[in-house]
Amino acid sequence: MEYLRLAVKNLLRRKTRTLLTLVGIGVAIAVLYSLLEFQRGYERGLNAEINQLGAQIMVVPKGCPYEAATIVLHGGKWPRYMEESYFEKIIATPGVSQAAPILMDAMINPATHDNKIFLGITEAYGALRPAWQIDGAAFSGPAAREVILGTSIAEKLRLKPGDTFRLRQDAAGRAAGKDDADLTVVGVLARTRSQDDGFIFMPLHTLQTLFKLPGKIVVVLVRAENIDAPSLERTTQALRDLGGNMNIFPLSELLNNAAQLMQVTKVFVLAIVLVAIAIGAAGVLNTILMAVFERMQEIGMMKAIGASPADIFALIWTETVLLCAAGGLFGIGIAVTSARGIEWFLRRAMASQFSQLPETALIGVSPGVILLCIGLSVALGVLAGFYPAWRASAVKPIEAIRGAN
Repeated sequence: MEYLRLAVKNLLRRKTRTLLTLVGIGVAIAVLYSLLEFQRGYERGLNAEINQLGAQIMVVPKGCPYEAATIVLHGGKWPRYMEESYFEKIIATPGVSQAAPILMDAMINPATHDNKIFLGITEAYGALRPAWQIDGAAFSGPAAREVILGTSIAEKLRLKPGDTFRLRQDAAGRAAGKDDADLTVVGVLARTRSQDDGFIFMPLHTLQTLFKLPGKIVVVLVRAENIDAPSLERTTQALRDLGGNMNIFPLSELLNNAAQLMQVTKVFVLAIVLVAIAIGAAGVLNTILMAVFERMQEIGMMKAIGASPADIFALIWTETVLLCAAGGLFGIGIAVTSARGIEWFLRRAMASQFSQLPETALIGVSPGVILLCIGLSVALGVLAGFYPAWRASAVKPIEAIRGAN
């Protein structure tokens, strides 16, 4: 306890130098914490989105399956279609429990980026969403001119059940006939905290008619009868045997590939973080070493009145570890309080690697990550403080006092 009191007192004697060193360590730890939390949050969010699909297998027309999966998860235009009749082959495949055909399209306004994502669905899609709660009613028929709005889009358009939804689009992206269509809002989804909150749902045949895509669908979500690995592989292979120039893949592959991509990205960012931590360690070493040189006479006097080399070593080492631990706590505080701003920056920085990221908060408070970062900062203090502590413990009292004179 006495070492701790003296260490705090010595650090506060040079407030500016101590503060600058603490900030340097804090920034490095804040970046490390944010990166680790961002990765964990991304994996959790993507896993949750895939689980909310209520399916294990995705069937899409030939193309990049992961780009198609991203569009299905987050919405957009996919310029490849399959015939609706192909769905009948899928539903009849051994091992398939349920399947839902989907037509997805979008109205994209390049000037304002005010995009509207439309999903044409059937009752089978609702069966994959048992947790859905709708304020209003379901569609009255397979070709009804009706829409169900996700919570976010309903709030943005300020629409509620019973209101009229109008398809509108500026001339740059207008499709003949569809911009004048009026549809009735029959329901608004309760917030799901998923991609569904931003979608506009309508009956499949209605969307096919309005967007002039008769008999077309974009994707089929498949729920398998058995989801153990061997059964899922057999069902996937049976779907591939149908032919038809389709991509059939388990959604677990999407999660694995996305996780691998995140790992690759993390390696490069971690390299930058390690450089920042190394710079922080050099700053700590410089700060403590300068303090030792400035206090040579004081250290000599302490040894002259009975302090052992172990006492001096422990005191200097305590100062270093305390400084780094405080820097680690400061960095955690920066990361947690600035989580939304850091997350916004990371989303923009990683936009080239990830076309879409989960909508949920990706940086939160994880005790395990906090302990890891604090442990790293303490380890940094242990390593950076060894040489200054050894140098101070080796001071000879007579030389130190004589040198000061």
